[in-house]
Amino acid sequence: MISDISFSLKKLLEEKSIPAPNLHIVLGSGLAPTFEQIDTPAPFEKIAEIDFTQVAGLLPSSVAGHKGSYRIFKNTKTDTTLSFQTGRLHGYEGHDPKVVVQPLVQMALAGTSNFLLTNASGSLNPDFHAGSMMIIEDQVNFTGQNPLHGVNSVDAHGKEYGPRFPDMSQGFHKELTAQLETTLKSAGLTPHKGTYLGVNGPNFETPAEVKLFSSWGMGAVGMSTVWESIALNYLGKKVCGLSFISNMGCGLVSGSALSHAEVEEEARKSSPEILRTLFKFAENLQP
Repeated sequence: MISDISFSLKKLLEEKSIPAPNLHIVLGSGLAPTFEQIDTPAPFEKIAEIDFTQVAGLLPSSVAGHKGSYRIFKNTKTDTTLSFQTGRLHGYEGHDPKVVVQPLVQMALAGTSNFLLTNASGSLNPDFHAGSMMIIEDQVNFTGQNPLHGVNSVDAHGKEYGPRFPDMSQGFHKELTAQLETTLKSAGLTPHKGTYLGVNGPNFETPAEVKLFSSWGMGAVGMSTVWESIALNYLGKKVCGLSFISNMGCGLVSGSALSHAEVEEEARKSSPEILRTLFKFAENLQP
């Protein structure tokens, strides 16, 4: 999963005299396009933007709404930095899991310890309506693939980057998750809490699949996040997650056929408020 090329972002940040961000936030479908439209709230100011294509070892995203770049902000009060990743890579683009997680692995190896993974997902719970949010308490990797497959990675001195069999009992860090929930509620938002189920895609789930996943007690289903969480936990990082419920799972309620355009449009309605709240989460997070 890790090679010398994985340190290219670290070197690029050092060349620009940018310290490792205190927090890295991945913006999924819907949230990333809206990022262009909001003003940067105080006390943050944008100090750099790095496209995936500028970083050795990273591939551009081919999915609408996933530009693929790092946007770095400075907190003028604390001098800490914050990174937003606008867009991500997916397995359904034809990428190996090891490739998909590279944008986050590079940031982790640059020295960042805290990560927030967001995504757009389909509801598997009739009470989780489109336009709401779900804090991810746990996950199920239903893709049949894993970014840790293969020989365990070692550094130039032969030391393993992480354990061969990493623990996932706190795959979504409880304290970091609690801070996220507090920030959302302080902003007047009322998130649900539940388990995220990751599938390969790119097709949306069938009514039979939604019925099955729902019967298992899953909260939301999507096509990202699970590999990223595994890789970051392997590297010893703190992870929290937030799913934006962009649609009801097919067959969960009666309605029209699903489309990616619908997912993006539903997310745009609430995304400005969510993005401003994520800045507040970063501001409240201790270095």
